Amino acid sequence: MLRPLFASIWMGWQRELGWGNPVVAILARSVAPAAGALTAAIVYWFGSSAAGVFDPTRLAYVVIGASLYGQIALYAYVPTSAIAEGKNSYVFPQVYMTPSSSIPYLAGRCIASFFESVPVVMISIGVCAFVSSEFFHSNLPLLVSPVSVMLFVAAMALIFPSALGLGYLLGSYAIFASKFEWAVPSYIAGTLMILSEALYPASVLPWPLSAVAESLPFTYFMRASRDVLLYGSLSSYLSDAAVAFLLGIPLLILGLLAFKSGENKGRLKGFIDRKSM
Repeated sequence: MLRPLFASIWMGWQRELGWGNPVVAILARSVAPAAGALTAAIVYWFGSSAAGVFDPTRLAYVVIGASLYGQIALYAYVPTSAIAEGKNSYVFPQVYMTPSSSIPYLAGRCIASFFESVPVVMISIGVCAFVSSEFFHSNLPLLVSPVSVMLFVAAMALIFPSALGLGYLLGSYAIFASKFEWAVPSYIAGTLMILSEALYPASVLPWPLSAVAESLPFTYFMRASRDVLLYGSLSSYLSDAAVAFLLGIPLLILGLLAFKSGENKGRLKGFIDRKSM
């Protein structure tokens, strides 16, 4: 089990980096997330300045959330992307679906994407902080220290089971899908933006959306990230990070069961075999 996982991590890492220079690839990957976070920051700056209620802490709140939710969607989408790529390139049965199961390979791809997303998020937040200082003339009140960065990365690791479970759920759909799977990242990112406190507190949502947001592990991940980078509350961080991790376990189990069921049905119905793809 570990050998294919490690091999998949290496292959996934190379695939995510385009088989090129890691530094160049990560910098290139950071452009879109940084641009998205900057867009959210600029919208807030214009609106709040015009209304006379600009708050640097609220701007930092928006920057952190905007930098994070897209990355969660990115590595949650990896299983769907891997399957769709394999089907379109006709290597699906030979590479993406092993004789037993593709679960280790897809997990490896997700882990590789996670390792890539950590520096991408850091760069995105750093770019927004620079722009805020130079152009908005407002320093973001971010608490940056070795401890806060370590806790922030730990929070990203704790939310990984949730993202992986979501990825397997989407992957079970991709086995049978022949179109629309490429639009899935937009659907995930849009949903997370609305329901995970990416840009605003869940309390502003009408019921039952607010109740849904309070039940999602991604909401508590956003809170834990802000606890260490913005508010400096270790007690709140520990609570929110623990809830995010615990809520992610059922999602991971559900995703594994759904994907395994879809994989088995795909083999029986001919969607997955060494001749049909």
